[in-house]
Amino acid sequence: MINASGTRGAARLRLLLAELIADNYKAYDLPTLGQRLGLAEGTEGEAMNSKRMYVSKRLQALGDLEVRRIGRELARDIANDELDSLLADSSPADAAISTALGRFDREVVHRRWTDALQRRGTDPEGAITLARTLLEDVIKWLLSKQGVVYDDKADLPALYRLIAAELRLAPDAYTEDVFKRILGSCQSVVESLGTLRNKLSDAHSGGPMRAKPHGRHAELAVNLSGTMATFLIATWEARSTEPSGSRAAADQE
Repeated sequence: MINASGTRGAARLRLLLAELIADNYKAYDLPTLGQRLGLAEGTEGEAMNSKRMYVSKRLQALGDLEVRRIGRELARDIANDELDSLLADSSPADAAISTALGRFDREVVHRRWTDALQRRGTDPEGAITLARTLLEDVIKWLLSKQGVVYDDKADLPALYRLIAAELRLAPDAYTEDVFKRILGSCQSVVESLGTLRNKLSDAHSGGPMRAKPHGRHAELAVNLSGTMATFLIATWEARSTEPSGSRAAADQE
């Protein structure tokens, strides 16, 4: 059963998609774009009369799942915070993470995130693989930005240790016990994501008797990965704006 808020969200998504397509594409592009997105066929003349009506009519004929699929396709080409929020409407945290990752890197990182969100309820094994890959992508991107050389074949915990040292997130860098415990827990989360991926995801074949992950396991893995990724990005952004003279004294924040 679809609740009222879900119905309103689907209706708003249809309207927003029609607006975005009308604002970002020429009328003569719409038949070809529609074919790529899976919309019903139409003519350039029809699109010339009203781009918005051309798209809206075809979106109304589709089910909510198809409209969301089209939204995810369009989100790869058009940056829009409301679109990100509507596509990640399962929780406020999903929307916040989606917005942050979209601003950070839309082509790779944000795509991994949206694909993981899509698959966590229907393909837990694939979602767990994407969760681990998402975090690895972010860490490698940050290491490259920091000029840190790393082994491309290094596992996730090893990569995390490198970026943690670079961003002053290693527990040993702090004297306050509460920071040591929090950052130690972050390290444990990363190590656990790598272990979960190796044991349960579709990245490795464990034979017919291996444990099968459920949706709740995938949701946990995806949410943890998204949270850690946004935390690392926020920390990197904060460190990047620090005056060089204050960095050595900032290890207790």
